[in-house]
Amino acid sequence: MTAAFEWILSPAGRTVCAASALTCAGLMIVMSYLQWRMNRRNASNRLMIAAMLLSPAIWIAPSGAALDAVLSGAGLLAFILVNFAVLALYSAVRRGDLWMLAALIALAASLSALQYGLAAGWFGGGWTGVLSPVDLMLLVVSGLMPAYVLPRVGQKAMTAAAQACFFLGRLIAIADAGQEAALPVWMAAIGRLLMTAYFHLLFFILFRRSLERMQSVYISSIRDSLTGLYNRRHFLKKTSRYAGRGLPVSILFCDIDNFKKLNDTKGHQAADETLRRVAAILNEEVSGVGAAGRYGGEELVASIARPGADPAAIAEAIRRRVERETDVTVSVGVCPAAEGLSVEEAVRRADEAMYVSKTTGKNKVTVHRPSAETRKH
Repeated sequence: MTAAFEWILSPAGRTVCAASALTCAGLMIVMSYLQWRMNRRNASNRLMIAAMLLSPAIWIAPSGAALDAVLSGAGLLAFILVNFAVLALYSAVRRGDLWMLAALIALAASLSALQYGLAAGWFGGGWTGVLSPVDLMLLVVSGLMPAYVLPRVGQKAMTAAAQACFFLGRLIAIADAGQEAALPVWMAAIGRLLMTAYFHLLFFILFRRSLERMQSVYISSIRDSLTGLYNRRHFLKKTSRYAGRGLPVSILFCDIDNFKKLNDTKGHQAADETLRRVAAILNEEVSGVGAAGRYGGEELVASIARPGADPAAIAEAIRRRVERETDVTVSVGVCPAAEGLSVEEAVRRADEAMYVSKTTGKNKVTVHRPSAETRKH
């Protein structure tokens, strides 16, 4: 184990750790730039790019006290920007956030300039404290930042782990730089590994958030935002896939009775809640046997594609549940599976059957019966 720690601190090990971390930083710059091009209003991408451009300062060995002030200041700024970038990945940036960010940047820059001036002898003497001004602020900020960021982000455990790696890694580096005798080999090696892990964790946070956004965009393209059911286009596409696999596809066409009256008397919010509840019942009843979608307005549809399933019985179960569990009723039309019948034609026939239910008393299920002329063809 000691040999492994010694290798990490060797020139080759230091190069591998730095290259690994900076590769992650480079990938984050590319990802953030591409996302910024697609969504220019997202502040997280600009903050992440700025932070990663400053991050190489963490890996440059200082050659003098004045240069150390510049590098420490750049590392502190990078950490501040990263935390606000992660915050902006999940939350809208508020005016208070901007003021906080501006204050921290100004303070970091001022302390870095102060430390540089002390090292250069501008004030007649060097700094006599245990910690340099920048190091002191870095430890304070990295210790307090979790309380500001974690409550408002999605990947709390990953973000907390990244913050902890940075805090402990920098604490070890500061202690090592301030010791006349070097720290134990294992501790110095762990400090370098922690800083490497910090960049890898940041990359995984950004990568996972990018996947979440892609998934959200995909879901919004196939789902109705109000009911959560498939939208018309994807419903027809999914039902066509059932038919393409040779499954017997039946269609249910549902229309909420007196929905306009409900809108007028109880308001849109109550009507929307009722629509969501009816959609949930429809989705629950066809789960495992087919798919449900919103066709438009208060019209909901479902496809039944399980062999042996009774679409009329399912439609009746939906009608009874809606009547019992909500303050509305539904008129349902059913088009049973028929060989050679296209999905579009099945939907049209189910719509016709629903219209019969609507005009003959409502709150009922009607099964489409093809006319004699249709049967001849």
